[in-house]
Amino acid sequence: QWYQRRVRGATQGATAVVDDMEDPDAASSASSENCNLTDTFGFIVQFLLAAVAFSILVIKRYREPRYERRSFLVWSLDVSKQAIGAGFVHFFNVIASQVFFKNQDPCSLYFVNMFIDTTVGLLILYALVSLSRYLLRDGVYAWLKSGEYGNPPQAKAWLAQCGIYLAIMVVQKLLVSPLVLLPFWTKFRHFLFSPLEGHRKLEVVVVMLIVPFFVNAFMFWIQDNILMKRRKRRNSVQMEARINLLEDDQVELREALTPTANSSSTVALN
Repeated sequence: QWYQRRVRGATQGATAVVDDMEDPDAASSASSENCNLTDTFGFIVQFLLAAVAFSILVIKRYREPRYERRSFLVWSLDVSKQAIGAGFVHFFNVIASQVFFKNQDPCSLYFVNMFIDTTVGLLILYALVSLSRYLLRDGVYAWLKSGEYGNPPQAKAWLAQCGIYLAIMVVQKLLVSPLVLLPFWTKFRHFLFSPLEGHRKLEVVVVMLIVPFFVNAFMFWIQDNILMKRRKRRNSVQMEARINLLEDDQVELREALTPTANSSSTVALN
C-alpha cells in the first residue's frame, strides 16, 4: 500500500508537470496558426497595397475634366496629404490588430478596423473636414482650408493643412476604435475567415491586398474629393456653356466668310 501510494503520487506529479509544459506549447501553437502582419511577407504585401492606392489616385487625376484638372504640383500636395493620413490609419490598425489584441487573429481584426474606417469613419471624416472648412471660410486663416495652397502654392499652407488633417484622422480613430470591441464582431470574423484557417499567407493577401484593392479604390476616390479644392458646380456648367458658345460663334463666322459665286462678300474678299 505504501509503495502504491508513492507510485500514485509520483504519477500525479509527473502529470501536473506535463500539463504545465503543455499549456505554453498550446498557446504558442495557437498563436503560430494566426497570420502575421509584421513579418517580411506582410511588409511586402503592404508595399503592394501602397502602390495600388497610388495608382488609383493617378487614374482619378486623368479622369477629371481637362478644364478642371489640378496642376501636377497641386495634385501632388493633395495626394501627399492623403498619404500621410492613410499611412497613420493603416499603421494604427496594424499595431492594434497585432499587439493590442493577444491570442486573436490579426488579419480578421484588421479587416474589421478597415471596414469601420470605410463606413462610419468616412462619414466622420467628411463631417470634420466640412466643419474645418466652415470655421476657416473667411478671414486671415482662409489659406488653411483644405486644397487652398495659394498662387503660387506655399509650403507653409501645405504643412499647416497636413497638421490639421492628421489631427482630424486622430480624432476619427478615437471615435471609431471602441466600435471594434462590440461583441458581434467575433461571430462576424469567424464566419468570414473560417475558410482561410491554416492558410496564413493567403489570409494576409486577402486582407491586405485583394479586399483593400476594392475598398481603397472607393475610399481614396471619396477622400480625394473631400480634400481637393472645392469648385462650385455652376462654374463647370458656365465653362461648358462658354465653350459651346465659342464653337457656335466659330461656325457662324466660318459660314459668313465663306465666299459665294454672286455675293458682295466675294467682291470684298477679292
